[in-house]
Amino acid sequence: MRPPLLSDEAIRAAIRELEAGERRVTGVAIRRLLADRYGARGGVSRVYRLMHEASRRGTSPLPRAPARGPVDESREAAVARADLAEERERVHQARWARETDELRGRLARAELAGRELEAARQRLADLGRALASAQARIEALERALAERVP
Repeated sequence: MRPPLLSDEAIRAAIRELEAGERRVTGVAIRRLLADRYGARGGVSRVYRLMHEASRRGTSPLPRAPARGPVDESREAAVARADLAEERERVHQARWARETDELRGRLARAELAGRELEAARQRLADLGRALASAQARIEALERALAERVP
């Protein structure tokens, strides 16, 4: 059997926190709080056993945390707003980074297409000059041939 990921004290602290918040203390609520805080839910039977022990004693195994006041609640609300603003900023920055990257890619492709176009124009001009030279040579040869033929 593997060792538990959470100590009994961590589970008892979660129970006390839910009781202090005057929320209904249920196994599901305890396990959700543990998962959010520690990334592990604790064993079902162990959580319920500790929860029942705390309820049989009438109080938590350790002293209760002081009740939260309006200052704590307003602080938590401010922290929640700040977290939301940070998340929005992160999403905003990610969006503009993607768009900037896309525009840089489009610019690089356009510059490459411009260089290829210039090379094609140069090649076309070279071929035009070669064609004109060849046509002039053909005309000169045809005239020389026409002068030789009686």
